[in-house]
Amino acid sequence: MIKRLSIAGIITLLLSQSCGFAKEVLSSGDRYFDNGRLDEAIHEYEKLLEKNKKQPEIYFKLGNAYCKKGNLEKALEAFNLAIQLKPDYAEAYQRLSEVSMQIGAPEDELKVCLKEVQKDPNNADAHLQLGMIYYKRNLFDEAKREYETTIGLEPKKEEAYFNLGVLYQEVNTHDKALEMYKKAIEVSPNYDKAHFNLGIVYYQTGLVEESISEYKRVIEINPKYADAYVNLGIACFIKGLYRDAIEALTKALLQGSNIAKIHYYLGNIYHKMDKTDKAIVEYNQAVKANSRLVSPHYNLGIIYLKEKKADQAIGEFTKVIFLDHDYANAYLSRSKAYELKGDRANAQNDYNSYQHAKSAFARIYKEENVSSYYEGSNPDK
Repeated sequence: MIKRLSIAGIITLLLSQSCGFAKEVLSSGDRYFDNGRLDEAIHEYEKLLEKNKKQPEIYFKLGNAYCKKGNLEKALEAFNLAIQLKPDYAEAYQRLSEVSMQIGAPEDELKVCLKEVQKDPNNADAHLQLGMIYYKRNLFDEAKREYETTIGLEPKKEEAYFNLGVLYQEVNTHDKALEMYKKAIEVSPNYDKAHFNLGIVYYQTGLVEESISEYKRVIEINPKYADAYVNLGIACFIKGLYRDAIEALTKALLQGSNIAKIHYYLGNIYHKMDKTDKAIVEYNQAVKANSRLVSPHYNLGIIYLKEKKADQAIGEFTKVIFLDHDYANAYLSRSKAYELKGDRANAQNDYNSYQHAKSAFARIYKEENVSSYYEGSNPDK
């Protein structure tokens, strides 16, 4: 009797055969490379890449083989492909830089900085710049090393402490971030960005009063620091200091940036104060400034639902779902609005969608209570 394989069994068999082939070719390619048989090694690595071109490690090995063979242009191409597939591939960046310098290829900022550091290892500014480039490329260990080297060479380099703080904040190591920002401020007491980020760390660790003090200090140093007013307003709101929050956010509006966000937070404050008419005005101003913001539409829907304005609530929740179809709570709230209208069929459909979205995406929506970015070396972060 012939034994039939299930579809799953066939897939498992094919995968096991494919993996076996890959390991065999890879190991033979490495053996050829170790024995100096570079043409054979290149052939084996290229066979692997014919099967799957998304293997940065194989491109890296191929680059090394071409490099050893003396074909530096091909090596450069292979290292570049490795980096495209794996942007944090530190070894590939290093080899790319070495080969580029050998053949005089056009240099990017990383290659230039590596050359500067190699030319003068005691140049603190060069190490600092190199650390910032590593940080932008998410090479955090390398960035940390360069910032620490900078401090070793120049202990009064406030920017190096600051950038270390940003790095630690990026990886949620708040105690270290706190330490670095304080050291930056110790070196330069009027360093507004360090005070600002220190305020965020305090806020993130539950020390809201301390965060308020830092934001106020930022404003003393730089009265045009718009995000300091925003974060001050949010921190005051959390502490229940509603008048102070409104004052700070109103001043933030005068700076002319983050308009939608500021109106949104003003709406939250008025909503909390049960001044729903003013809250509605602010939420509408927020979506007027940025129609793709989800939260103002959702909060408007909640207000209309409480006021039993079912059609208006449904309209707002529908906008939320259009902007983010995975927003589980929007389906649940719209279901309640349909119930209010007596539309049980649509209410049940939305409740089913809520259950599906909640289980499939496990999305938990929270109000964002602080500026979504902090000052750092990389403005794109």
